[in-house]
Amino acid sequence: MRNKAVCNILINNFYILFELFIACNNYQSSWCSIQARPNLKYYGRGWFQLSYPCNYYNAGKALSLNLLDNPDLVSQSDKNAASTAIWYYLETGMNELAQQDNFGGTTRKLNEYECSGKAGHRFQAARVQTYHRVRKCFGLPEATNNLIC
Repeated sequence: MRNKAVCNILINNFYILFELFIACNNYQSSWCSIQARPNLKYYGRGWFQLSYPCNYYNAGKALSLNLLDNPDLVSQSDKNAASTAIWYYLETGMNELAQQDNFGGTTRKLNEYECSGKAGHRFQAARVQTYHRVRKCFGLPEATNNLIC
C-alpha cells in the first residue's frame, strides 16, 4: 500500500512544478477568512507547491510555524518543504484516495484547474502516462480506473 502513496506523491509533485512556470500568480486571494499579508506572495512552495493564504496559515498552525507572515519558510528548508506536503496530503484526504488507487482524485486535490478543462488540463495525459511508468518501477500492476480527474 505504501508504494501507491509514494507513486502519487512523486508524480503529482513533478507535474505541479510545471504550473509554477506556466502561470505567474501571487495567490493573494483567499476562500476563507484568512487574508494575505501586504507585499507577501503565497505562490507554490515546497514539495506540493503550497499556495494561497489559507493553506499557509493552516499548515503553519499545524506545524507551529508562522507561514502566513513568512511564506518563504516553506522553501528555506527541506524539513519544512516535506512537512507542508505531508500536512496537505493528510489534511485533504489524499492518503485515502491514494490507497483506493484514485490517482485522478489525488490530482484534483492538488490541481483543480487541471481537472476543470482550464489552464493545466493538457498535462493530465502526460501525468497519467508518467504515473503508469512509476507504478511499473514500484512493481505495481497497471492502473486502469480513476486515472483522470
